Amino acid sequence: MVSVYSLLVLVHVLSAIIGIGATFLFPVLTTSAKNLTQLKYTLTLMKKAENYPKVGGIFLILSGLIMGFLNPTYFTKIWFTGSLVLYVVVEILIYAIANRKMMKVIPVVMAANGEEIPNEYKVVEKTTQPIHMIASLIGIIIIVLMVLKPF
Repeated sequence: MVSVYSLLVLVHVLSAIIGIGATFLFPVLTTSAKNLTQLKYTLTLMKKAENYPKVGGIFLILSGLIMGFLNPTYFTKIWFTGSLVLYVVVEILIYAIANRKMMKVIPVVMAANGEEIPNEYKVVEKTTQPIHMIASLIGIIIIVLMVLKPF
C-alpha cells in the first residue's frame, strides 16, 4: 500500500514540474517575439499559462511544508530550510518585482498598432529578463538541494 508520505512526495514532484517547469519557459517566450503581432500572441498565451505556476506553486509549498511537519527534523536541515527561503525569494522576484513591472506595460502593448514593439515594453523586458534568469538559477539550486540533500 502507498503511504501518505509517498503520495505527498508524488504531489510535490508533480507540482514542481507543473509549477516551476512552466516558469523556465516564460523568459524564452518574452524574448522570442520579433514583431508586435507575435508579442501580443505571446502575452496572450502567457496569460493563459500563468495559472500553472500559481497552482503548482501552492501545491508545491503546501506539500513540502506538510512533509516537513511529518518529519520535523527537516526544519533543522539546511537543504530544507534553505529551499524554503530560496522559494520565497523566487516568489518575490517574480510576482512582486518582474510581474508587477510587466503588468504596467501589457496594456501599452495590447493597445499598440503596427508591427513595431513599443519601446516601453523593450525597456521593461530588459529589466525583467535578468530577474527571470536569477529566479531560474535559484529554481535549479532548489532542485539540486531537494534531490541531493547535501547539508
